Amino acid sequence: MMLLDKLQDKVHEVIGCFPWYKGLIGDETTDYKLQHLPLMTAEILETHYYTASGDPSLAVYRTSGTSSGRRKAIFYSEEDEKHYIDIKTELFGELIAGSGCTRAMADMGTGHAAETALTIFERLGLEKSAIPFELPVEQHIERIRAFKPDLLYTMPSILDHIVYAADNPRAFGIRKIILVGEIATPEWQRNMARLFGLDPSDIIDTYGSIEIGTIAYYSHDLGRYIFADGIYAEGIGTQELGGELRPLGTDERILVLTSNVRTMLPAIRFVTYDVVRDFRPVTVGGVEKQSFGSIVKRVGRELKHGEKISLYDIEQVVYRHLEDAIIRVKVKNNALTVSVKSKSADNSIIPVIRDEIRECIPEIGMMIRGHLLKEIEVILAAGDEPLESGQVKNKKLYYQQQKDRAGVNLSGGILAAIGNTPVIRLGNLFRNSGFGVYAKMELLNPGGSAKDRPALRMIQEAWKAGEIGPGTSIIESSSGNMAISLAMICKYLGMGFISVVDPRTTETNLQILKALDAKIDVVADPDPDTGEFLPARLKRVQQLLAELPGSFWLNQYGNPNNYLSHYHTTMKEIVAALDRVDYLFCSVSTCGTIRGLAEYARDHGLKTKIVAVDAEGSAIFGGNKGQRRFPGLGAGIVPPLCRSDLIDRVVHVPDSEIVAGCRALAQDESILAGASSGGIIAAVKHMEQEVAPGSVCAVIVHDKGERYLDTVYSDSWVQNQFGHSFAAESGDLFDR
Repeated sequence: MMLLDKLQDKVHEVIGCFPWYKGLIGDETTDYKLQHLPLMTAEILETHYYTASGDPSLAVYRTSGTSSGRRKAIFYSEEDEKHYIDIKTELFGELIAGSGCTRAMADMGTGHAAETALTIFERLGLEKSAIPFELPVEQHIERIRAFKPDLLYTMPSILDHIVYAADNPRAFGIRKIILVGEIATPEWQRNMARLFGLDPSDIIDTYGSIEIGTIAYYSHDLGRYIFADGIYAEGIGTQELGGELRPLGTDERILVLTSNVRTMLPAIRFVTYDVVRDFRPVTVGGVEKQSFGSIVKRVGRELKHGEKISLYDIEQVVYRHLEDAIIRVKVKNNALTVSVKSKSADNSIIPVIRDEIRECIPEIGMMIRGHLLKEIEVILAAGDEPLESGQVKNKKLYYQQQKDRAGVNLSGGILAAIGNTPVIRLGNLFRNSGFGVYAKMELLNPGGSAKDRPALRMIQEAWKAGEIGPGTSIIESSSGNMAISLAMICKYLGMGFISVVDPRTTETNLQILKALDAKIDVVADPDPDTGEFLPARLKRVQQLLAELPGSFWLNQYGNPNNYLSHYHTTMKEIVAALDRVDYLFCSVSTCGTIRGLAEYARDHGLKTKIVAVDAEGSAIFGGNKGQRRFPGLGAGIVPPLCRSDLIDRVVHVPDSEIVAGCRALAQDESILAGASSGGIIAAVKHMEQEVAPGSVCAVIVHDKGERYLDTVYSDSWVQNQFGHSFAAESGDLFDR
């Protein structure tokens, strides 16, 4: 518990970090009284904090919308991160003490808890694993069965769907379940314990928020929630918040928290908007602790549904279309329902409202597509049906696809040619190697590269979710191949495409993009802080999104559909063609391809060694950043999709060997391929003495060489860059 005699220091700390706070408390400089300090409401934080630009050295976590439509930014310093992890590690250690747990799995949504779970498991000495939340529920079950965790850290909504889809949850062998996220009632917890064959005390609910961190945990011994160290809690009524909030029930209070361990948040009297019952102190081990009996609901402008969603934003959507609307919003059985009564409404407005509401919570949309959450439901009530009781009889109009979407074939025409590329043996180049090398010919995709696969899947999933459609302008930062793939697909589906590029993009790629009616936006200068073009390109993407109504960013660097495209297609095709794969060589840039291939190999029990081929000068695997001549191989940052734990070996290749590899591939195999393929050939040669005789090696031939005619295959360019032509050196490097 925070000692109130530390309040003076806390106020000065907050003023030092957030000068605007001084204007809220007036001129008083000494002897601050907690009850006299302002409540930190959503309105104040939206004005001064959530949408502010933070210090780039701080970690930023984002949650769903504010009334302005912008996502909230919550900042953490290194000290905040340390406190968060320390508190949670100590708490989890106490919760599983004596349980015999050795293997822990995190299966949850987005946010701070999800991002730090594996670190906490590691500090506890547990073997760790995590499940991406966007996967279909069937794959969650497959991964739990394969890993066999003793401890499962998850959300009630996800656990609901796992239980519903699993034949026998007891067969998982889980010993402890720690919950985070939505409210978990005692009755729900008892049902779950029975289904998993556990004692009710083996399911432990924790309560926290992205702003404050860990707040409280449920003690089965005391039958109530106990606040974490460093937190001081108050309980207030709705009248203290003002506005039009209804009075609470007799023993109900809204939680207001002050944190003594949070620095980069004005964490004095932070209003949670969560309503608790039986708020009172108790004695724990001879020490007085604050506690409450249960969380019963959320009031105010925000509704808790996995992430926080603003009721204000939902009303804004409806009122944009229906001026005379009466609205009731309800969450029940893990589904969000919006009931609307309006004299001017007709059925055609329902899908429009539903799509716009769904845009408020993009992460929830991904969980819906994975069948981990139910659909958002918009219901148009008849005029004689009262909304107060929440009953809407049988007059329900569910969302249906708009006519302009329904007639579009997302896998027809040229799109049908994406994937199922051949696998061929490189019999000349490696004839004396003692092992077989087989090339997955991704350059034969219609767009000329492996990027066709993720480009198509990202667009298909966004289209199905109602996030894009005919007339949308897709914006992406790309140095070439992804841009060409997106330009091809967008042109076919009737969407615009804007490619944000930098001066390294080849003239050939620019001409291809122009031929496909893509608009090109060139970022001429690198980011001043990092010296890299990628951060500068991403900043430009955000500017364009703000300037252009109807635009959409697919975010190839963080979109899970990037790697899932290869998980579901590429590696499956390689295995079907070769039967056995001992080594898989794959170049890295966004890390989408290699992650999809590696996760498939792991999940299907393959013994394949995954070799990442990176460029010298790339920072992906901790190398020193330096000049890289070829876009699409390496990166100046660690991409969000990177999973280094899935990689068995990293081979860095210099630009000179990339050129030599490309030219050897052309001379010996008549394959005119791009720079990343040359890097892969060089990497195989680097490991030639390590690969056991008789091994089967698969390599990804990523893209066409025609796009490198003015660089890799230009004698004058090579001479200028390296001082020689590589005509002889390629033969020396790849002995035949």
